[in-house]
Parts: sequence; C-alpha cells; structure tokens
Amino acid sequence: MAMKVLVSGANGFIGSNLCEKLIEKGYQVRALILPGTPEWYLEGIKVEKVYGDVTKPETLAPLVKEIELVFHLAAIAKDWGKWKNFMEVNALGTENLAKASAKAGVKRFLLTSSVAVHHYRDIINGDENLARDCGRFAYGRSKILAEDKLKAVSQESEMEFVIVRPGVFPFGPKDTTSFYRMAEAMERGGFGFINSGRARISVSYVENLCEGMILAGTHPQAKNQVFIIEDGVAPSWRELVRMIAKELGVKPPWLSMPYPIAWSIAGLMEILWKIFPLPKEPLLTRYRIKVASYDLVFTSKKIRKLLGFAPSIGLEDGIKKTVEWYKSAKAKGIKV
Repeated sequence: MAMKVLVSGANGFIGSNLCEKLIEKGYQVRALILPGTPEWYLEGIKVEKVYGDVTKPETLAPLVKEIELVFHLAAIAKDWGKWKNFMEVNALGTENLAKASAKAGVKRFLLTSSVAVHHYRDIINGDENLARDCGRFAYGRSKILAEDKLKAVSQESEMEFVIVRPGVFPFGPKDTTSFYRMAEAMERGGFGFINSGRARISVSYVENLCEGMILAGTHPQAKNQVFIIEDGVAPSWRELVRMIAKELGVKPPWLSMPYPIAWSIAGLMEILWKIFPLPKEPLLTRYRIKVASYDLVFTSKKIRKLLGFAPSIGLEDGIKKTVEWYKSAKAKGIKV
C-alpha cells in the first residue's frame, strides 16, 4: 500500500513541485493549504486537499491522521516583515505541526529550513557544521528556532526528524518568489548587480531539490540528520543572469552599484518603511544586498555520500525549463 504523506505549504513554489514528484513516485499525498491562498500551483496534480493553519494547534490533529511522513514547507519565506509574524508561523508553526504529528504517530517529519540560518559573509564549501549564527535577519533567526523546536519534539517522542536546507537560489517552474520577478525586471531593463555581479551562489533547481527531499524523507540513514541540498554548481550572479537573459531573448543587464552605496540605500529604505505605512516592501533590503554581494557557496557532499543524492538536471537545462514556464505563465496572465 502506498505511503501516505502530508505536504504543508503544498500550494507554494517548492511544495507544489514536491507534490507532483511524490505523485509520480506513487505516494498518496495530502496537501495542506492555508485558506485563502492561491491554488493554481496545484492544477492537474491529484492530491487530497485539506485546509488549515499551522498557527492554530487545536485544528491540526485531523490533518495528520493516518500520515506516515510529513514534509513541512509552510512558512513566511520573505526578507522583510515583522518578527512576530516570522516567529508565529516559522518557529511556533513548526512546533505546532510537529507536536500534532508526533501525537498522531507520524514516523518522520522533514522540515524545509534554509541556509539563511548562517551569517552571510564570504562562504566557500559551507556545510551542515557551519555555525547557525544569523543574528540580524528575522527569516534566518526564525528558521534556527524552527530547527530547534523540531529537534526538541523529536527528542520527546518516537518521531524522527530530518532538516533540509536548499541552496541560496532555489529556482524552477512556479517560482513566483524570485525568478518571475527577476525575469520581469530583466525584460524591462531594470535589473542591476551589486559589485558587478561577481559574487557566486549555490543554486538548487526545484526538480533536483524535490528528489533530494524525497530521498531524505525516506532513506533509513537520513534519520535525525541535517542536509544541504544544492546542485553542485555555483555560478556568479553575472553568469547566472546572462544565461537567463539568453533564454529570455533580451540583452544582458549591465547596471551595477558598489556594495557600500547599495547597503546604505537599503538601510535607509528599511527605516522609511518602518516609520511610514508604505505599501508592500522596500525595493532594496540589506538581506538582498548581502545575498548579491558575498560568495555564498555551500556543498551537498553529505547527502551525496550518505544517501547517494545526484542531481539529474543541469543549470542550463534548468534555466531553459524555468524560462519556458515563465513565458507560459505570463501568456496566461499569472501575476505575482
């Protein structure tokens, strides 16, 4: 009989791709969706849809009934917002769902965390032993707490935990978080670099990432382990953007700003957004400036060696598939 799994945040970028991959592999998938959030991500994917909110622990028990494995992706994945919201959703939400899962007899709980748990400075071949020393940014701090709370629940129960941290730049079809906006800016001629785009970053094409997550969720040797999942390539921002521009059929961006100036502008914008009730979020944040300025190169050596993970789709093919989706999404009128 097929294993029953729950995917929280199932109607997001990574969650919807994960659901599709799980269905392909024969799993029974229960998709946990926050009421009122868009569901087009799951079109054509045969999942059991359930609705709930991880910040409301009293509602979670029925959602994890008869589930053997939980993939927890529901989170606020932004670089701007109030600490209270990050804490409630990312940290306490993880604890709530983990406790409900343990009580229901779930065998393993996989948390999708982030390399943002680390303080961003030049990092080369960063692995799972790197200090979780993010102190400034709410998203990274909330993910540290989420990891700790899951481990605590696991220690107090028989439920196993697994923590995965995708590369700095996860991308692929349905990526309305980063790729869609980047592509739009490049088509408008409004995309620019920091320090000429020299900084290198680890990337995770979503299909490779989902394969790694399923492997980590099911492999016996993944019990109570932390894994970084990246594709084994670390292009510079300039190299990455040139590849995207080529597929889009636009000229590569050339605008650039020195780090000190960009950092100052981002800091000023953050102050203004905190003082005044301005809409949405700042165009620049200090988090984005750090990601664009430092070498952030991580290694997935552990999951490759321990579990046999091997990404099957290369960077060029991944970008091609993502641009194809982007063009199709724009033609359908999908907005972000």
